Amino acid sequence: MKKFAESFEVFPRTLAENSGVNASEFVSSLYAAHERGEINAGIDVERGAIRDSVSAGIVDLLVSKVEAIKLATNAVNTVLRVDQIIMAKPAGGPKMKPSEGHWDDD
Repeated sequence: MKKFAESFEVFPRTLAENSGVNASEFVSSLYAAHERGEINAGIDVERGAIRDSVSAGIVDLLVSKVEAIKLATNAVNTVLRVDQIIMAKPAGGPKMKPSEGHWDDD
């Protein structure tokens, strides 16, 4: 569960990297702002600082975020299920019958 929560760090980190600022510094500043109780803190790439997103007029629909998280989670679960099926099957091709010789035994 902790790794699932940490995976959401990719969004502010990618946003910071694409804007040309130090991503590690921005993410740690964002963590600090959230620890102080600033729940609306976000990255302002134009100013290169952490800013209150609501007061800046940056709002988003919750339903779109919830649906995106659901779709991403379902995609990961599907990949993991396929990986488990592949790992459960024995490796190698079809087994040769003992009576059959090797193809180059002439």
